[in-house]
Amino acid sequence: MNKLKYTFLLFFTFSSGIIFSQISTNSPYSRFGIGNLNNSSSADQFGMGGSSVVYNSPDVINFNNPATYSSFKAKSFLFTTSLNSSASRFTTSNNIQYENNTSFSKIALGFPVNQYISVSSGLLPFSNVGYQLDYNDTENFLEDTVSISSIGKGGLSKYYLGASVKLHKTLSVGVNASYLFGGLSRNKTADFNNSSIFNVSSVDRTNITGVSFETGLFFNTDLSEDNNISFGLTYNHNANLNARRTLLGTTYELNNSLLIIKDTFQNEVENGTIVLPSKLSAGIMYTSQKWLLLSNYSFQNWSDYNLTFGEEREDDNLENSVCVSSGLQYTPEFNSVTKYWKRINYRMGARYDKTYLSLNDLQLTEKSLSFGLGLPVKRSNSFYNIGMEVGKQGTTQDKLIQERFVRFTFGVTFKGLWFVKRKYD
Repeated sequence: MNKLKYTFLLFFTFSSGIIFSQISTNSPYSRFGIGNLNNSSSADQFGMGGSSVVYNSPDVINFNNPATYSSFKAKSFLFTTSLNSSASRFTTSNNIQYENNTSFSKIALGFPVNQYISVSSGLLPFSNVGYQLDYNDTENFLEDTVSISSIGKGGLSKYYLGASVKLHKTLSVGVNASYLFGGLSRNKTADFNNSSIFNVSSVDRTNITGVSFETGLFFNTDLSEDNNISFGLTYNHNANLNARRTLLGTTYELNNSLLIIKDTFQNEVENGTIVLPSKLSAGIMYTSQKWLLLSNYSFQNWSDYNLTFGEEREDDNLENSVCVSSGLQYTPEFNSVTKYWKRINYRMGARYDKTYLSLNDLQLTEKSLSFGLGLPVKRSNSFYNIGMEVGKQGTTQDKLIQERFVRFTFGVTFKGLWFVKRKYD
């Protein structure tokens, strides 16, 4: 058992370094706010419309609602991780560009402490920044055409530690405490295409750290012997995070492709704060022996978002966001012995997301359909989950960019026994 513990800890540590060092988006819309928000859905939920605060199972860690940890079976131990991949087509009124990326995603573990208390911990991506915009500016410089390059990368991640308490066989409450950390890097260069004028480079790096809290409630009751209905509710509290910004401005020239710094005109380090707004989510789920149907709603008050350094305040004109999703799962015969295909979970779902981005007086939306499979591994307590999501974000109207995407996920969940003493005859 000790070897198993050390194996998990080693994999947990190694994988966390991989997760937070990879660029997992190529969207120009990640320029705004804190980047593209990660929906933090497990591989199980991915095929059913994305994250849901009501989804629960003894074989699943639903870190979107800490109250669902009470679903873990006695003496069980769950460990889950996943790999994500996506392919996107970005379209403007006259250009098309294709991008793709692959990255490791969530890592989490969970187990019950006793019949009343269960805990979970994990590393999750929170937001992603990754873009490169190249264009020529002729309006602000009458005599020369200036080549502008804007590059962004980074994002926020979070480590969470959560616990749930079973107040009654039908009611549980829980809380997640999350430590958010990461950096947002947005850099620009201006090439004047004129040997008599030095080019300009600016570096804007903001490191963010802080703690946020999420409380959850979960209620489930039997409608009949084989039918059950569940309700879930979560509230993410406003979080005040620490921000440290480094600004570096230099002039440079290129000599045979060698960049030579000529002068530094800005070198500042500022401390500030960033306010992440509160979020309210609610969901309902119906289950029977073969069917699982769920629906989820969330609202986040992004009008409260701001990034402040002294008297300077940035809010990016973000709008309140709304996300609605629904999904279903069908299992022909979960305990079939002779026919493996009958034990597979077949999933599908849909999602509509009114994002926090508002550009040219138009609030952007994201729509998608998803499909997935839950595959039990023969003669093992492991589960494979695969999913695919197809959708689009944005529009080509008003000189904006539309993204059409296909996203894939592959997740592995290991279920074992924990804290069980070996017995010898």
